[in-house]
Amino acid sequence: MVRDDPRIRTSPLAGALAGVVLLAALLMAIAALQGVPQFGDIAVELRNPLPTPTSGTQTPGGAPVGQFPDSPILGIIVAVIELVIAACFLALLAWLFWRLVRALWAARPLSREAGGASDAGAGSVAGDESVDAGAIRSATADAQEAIEAHRDPGDAIVAAWVHLEEAASRAGRSRLPSETPGEFALRILRRRPGVDTELETLLGLYESVRFGGVQADESGRATARRCLAIVEEAWR
Repeated sequence: MVRDDPRIRTSPLAGALAGVVLLAALLMAIAALQGVPQFGDIAVELRNPLPTPTSGTQTPGGAPVGQFPDSPILGIIVAVIELVIAACFLALLAWLFWRLVRALWAARPLSREAGGASDAGAGSVAGDESVDAGAIRSATADAQEAIEAHRDPGDAIVAAWVHLEEAASRAGRSRLPSETPGEFALRILRRRPGVDTELETLLGLYESVRFGGVQADESGRATARRCLAIVEEAWR
């Protein structure tokens, strides 16, 4: 379910904790499969010395009783099993790292100060003196149509925000090198007063669906519809 206020993001600690538990279970399974560690000749040297065999207890061929001959095939099988376990372990670590990075990216806070700093430096960008309000009004209208056109609420939210990013790109201003498309759209569209909260809500809905793996529902669509109406009204 999509939250009405996307600035309150779910912490990725729960997913990381689950990954740690899974990793610990894998390590315990590996330890159980390996059994008691053996150290080659050291283990043999530490054994209690066998009594000196007499002529009556010597086995034919001189081989000690109970000792199995070395098998190179058995050694190869053990080595292959260890390699497979190591590969699985590395794959699990890579998967956990990828999930953690994705969760941290989705949970990053939206900073209003970042948008203000971008506005302060916008004067140095060529061709950044005016905004095409007509292009923005047209794009916001397209976004409202997109929020209704898609059957899936998540697809509708993504399509609506893409229209807002296109509105910013058609507004006649340049994106700063350090800005993402979403931050650029925020900087351009919030030039009209009273829409900061709505724009951040729309961006939060978009990021939670596109990057956070959230399954949007009709309440998320309704929230996006309400925010888009306020943004469009502000740009009339």
